[in-house]
Amino acid sequence: MPFHYFTKSLKELDAKGLVQFCQETGLEGFDLAVRPGYLVDPQNALVELPKLSSQLKSENLAIGLVTAPTSLTSASTLESKGMFEACSKAGVGRIKIGYFPYQGNFREQLTQARKSMEGFAQLAKSTGVKACYHTHSGSNIGNNAASLLMLLQDFDPHHVGAFADTGHLALNGGPIRMELELIKPWLSLLAIKDISWAPGKTGWENKVVPAGKGVVRWKDVGQGLEDCQFRGTIVLHGEYGAKDLSDRKALAREELKFLKGVFPKSLEKPK
Repeated sequence: MPFHYFTKSLKELDAKGLVQFCQETGLEGFDLAVRPGYLVDPQNALVELPKLSSQLKSENLAIGLVTAPTSLTSASTLESKGMFEACSKAGVGRIKIGYFPYQGNFREQLTQARKSMEGFAQLAKSTGVKACYHTHSGSNIGNNAASLLMLLQDFDPHHVGAFADTGHLALNGGPIRMELELIKPWLSLLAIKDISWAPGKTGWENKVVPAGKGVVRWKDVGQGLEDCQFRGTIVLHGEYGAKDLSDRKALAREELKFLKGVFPKSLEKPK
């Protein structure tokens, strides 16, 4: 059960900097943001992703998944095909695709989203790269486990996966053990976020905070993972403020220590 870090907040780092980040935090690899303006982007991914993957492997580090632009919602585009092919070439087994928005007609939009997922399932089958969907709160199809179950139902878990997010599920999901059980056949990835609430200008507002500093019930998360016999990748999203890179590393170390202390030791055993 490896612990990786999402590179959304590490945009300025090159390959050497990414290696140092892991060496100084104890993390084992990355959820690599492959987006415009990043070290690897959709335009250069076929060349640069395998190169970076090889550099990290030489340091015993891995790219557990690639996070695509949120606009990646059709498997038929050249960008989607290129991204999946790049992951396949680089030995990256999973890619987080974009989000299907809810715009006022759930059943109709769910039907459209499932057609899109069918395309991604076929692309995953042909490339060997699993298409994963993230439980992002707000006006999205699949924003909690019940909605995600409706999206993924009947798709082969070898080709389509669920990326459960502790923070977003705390915002608009049910009890976390139930959430994880609902999507158990597809559960491939876990995103680590904690959430705090505070009064704001327009009412109560939420923000992401380091694990253990918010409302997420972490012992229940651990129990839910144990119930599901989860052995996938855990991704620290780090989507909270940090003073600088040194502070971000310190926060990552603290989060990792906290998570290893609260999650059952049985999760560390090979499946």
